[in-house]
Amino acid sequence: MLEKRSEFEMEPSQRNVFNAWQYRHLFTYHDMRGKNVVVMCNLCLPKVNLLSSSRFSTSNLKKHLERRHSGLFEELKAKKIRVGQLKHQTDPGPSNHVIQWDPPLKQVKVEDDTPFQQEAMLDESQAVVDSLVFNFIMEDLQPLSLLEQPAFRKLVEGLSGGVMLTTREAVEDRLQEEQAHMVEELKVKLNDVPSVCTTVDIWTARGKSYLSMMCHWIDPNHLQRKSAALACTRIRGELTYNTVASKIHEVHVAYSIENKVQAVVTDSSSKYVHAFHEFLCVDTEDEGDQWEFVDVSALLSAQPLEGAVYFLPPHQQSVSHMLSLVASEDLLNALTQHATWSLYSSAMAKCSTLWSRTHKPLGAAGDPKKVKVVPQVSRWSFEYGVVEHLMSLSDAVFAQLCDHNNVTKLLHDEIALLKEYVGVLKPLAISLSLLQGEEKGFFGLAIPTLMTLKQKLREKKNETQFFSAAIDALLAGIDSRFAPVFSSHSAKMAAATMPQFRLWWLSGADREEVQAALMAEAAHLDPDAADDAVDGACNTLEDDFFNFGPGTPSNRRGPKGEVLRYLDGTAKMLHCLKDFPSIHQLFLRFNTVLTSCAPVDRLFNHGGDVCTPQQSRLSDEHLEQMLLLRYNGLPSCL
Repeated sequence: MLEKRSEFEMEPSQRNVFNAWQYRHLFTYHDMRGKNVVVMCNLCLPKVNLLSSSRFSTSNLKKHLERRHSGLFEELKAKKIRVGQLKHQTDPGPSNHVIQWDPPLKQVKVEDDTPFQQEAMLDESQAVVDSLVFNFIMEDLQPLSLLEQPAFRKLVEGLSGGVMLTTREAVEDRLQEEQAHMVEELKVKLNDVPSVCTTVDIWTARGKSYLSMMCHWIDPNHLQRKSAALACTRIRGELTYNTVASKIHEVHVAYSIENKVQAVVTDSSSKYVHAFHEFLCVDTEDEGDQWEFVDVSALLSAQPLEGAVYFLPPHQQSVSHMLSLVASEDLLNALTQHATWSLYSSAMAKCSTLWSRTHKPLGAAGDPKKVKVVPQVSRWSFEYGVVEHLMSLSDAVFAQLCDHNNVTKLLHDEIALLKEYVGVLKPLAISLSLLQGEEKGFFGLAIPTLMTLKQKLREKKNETQFFSAAIDALLAGIDSRFAPVFSSHSAKMAAATMPQFRLWWLSGADREEVQAALMAEAAHLDPDAADDAVDGACNTLEDDFFNFGPGTPSNRRGPKGEVLRYLDGTAKMLHCLKDFPSIHQLFLRFNTVLTSCAPVDRLFNHGGDVCTPQQSRLSDEHLEQMLLLRYNGLPSCL
């Protein structure tokens, strides 16, 4: 948290010209770094903008004000000049008469505090207060009507020393300006990105439905995942696939990324599946890569027209969401049909009672062994985490916990079943955790993770007493639900271009098939390089004949040779891709797609507060502006 320190609290080596600068109130002191002082611009709030300037000069900070806040800075400078001119005009200058008179202290204070000085200081404080109030409104998703409440106005004016509270109209104007500026900056950023992925989800609260969309890409220099919020738009009327398709298409066009989206990741909702089945853009040789888009602005203000055609990028159902369905639906269906169902349901009911009573406000107060559960993305992950924690407790502690919360103790067979439950399904929990990640949730994780999961489940089958049938159901569910992923060319290329996997997860004919496809993709990136490698083969006859000194065999040149050298490597870190330009490009292309649509839930978590009666008074437009500005205002996002 940023902490403002006065000049008198600083060491002598930390004091600097910033403390005496006339515009220092527009910044908040952060810390000292060597010979530089680091401050935060108060006018840039809610975005945290840290600036560095020399201890002996404020030129960098002055340039920042001139470039980013030129209007306010020029107004402040003009008023400073007016104040200086007034003092010069009223200064009587040197006198020939020596007057031995010391005026009272209060008189000197009144003479220095001219009306123009008071006005200048008030305007400077006004800018700071306005930024702080704007930040409060946006960070807490407060309704703009709060600015019109007399009590709130008195609070701000009293704390600020008489500075007037900004008006509702001014905040509305600033919201529009900040959003327009954010959109333009994001469009410039996305313009330099070769490929992106978007995640979409729909949430409903108080009879209102909202479609939220986020954009994700990989920084080509550091191979790090970047994300930004694109929309949180209201969907009016009945939720149909026409409505979903039109909204997704509208946002893609608004940010000029319609031709860069490698895939749109959603959950397994029938609305999404139907929409993409109807409107998926299919490239043909005659039409090339150009997609036809229609103006859907008229459809957004009324019910979507039946038969309207929109072209959408490829659709990818969330891998983690499908696996969570395997863990919940397929597993539960298998258990209900097995003889262990009564034992399983009894044990889980007791665990449910135990952790619910443990988490009451007055339950287990002061107990150091109190169970703490952190909810995860899916219900099954939450359930598994609780059971795993309970089974990690010693028998004495677990018995004490049951007695303290007045819960019937688990039988010996129930404890044995739950411990086996934790051990057998541990690979499934790890797989879900890997696939739900955002920073490392590359699409190349999908097939290797699922194949490893299947292998570990088969190994567990020989050791289980209660879950043999459940393991068979899990394996069958993985094969049926992920058949499109296992056969996906994009998923195979994504895994092959990850140094962590390369082609080690394949064997035999499958390995040769994927290697040939990878070579074809690499050659397709630069056909001229492939032709040059073939044409230059005759010039390397002597080089291949003589094996003295360093050299490269002809079959190791060009894109195909690069693929062979990459596959022979053993490094597993992503930074090794800098030695393989073609593989680097293919990694960016195929691994841009996420394995989960969980990141878009963060936008829902931000917007969850609007479900309260007070904050639900936010208009749809203001809600979207605040959510996008608050999420994208974080420096790590862009």
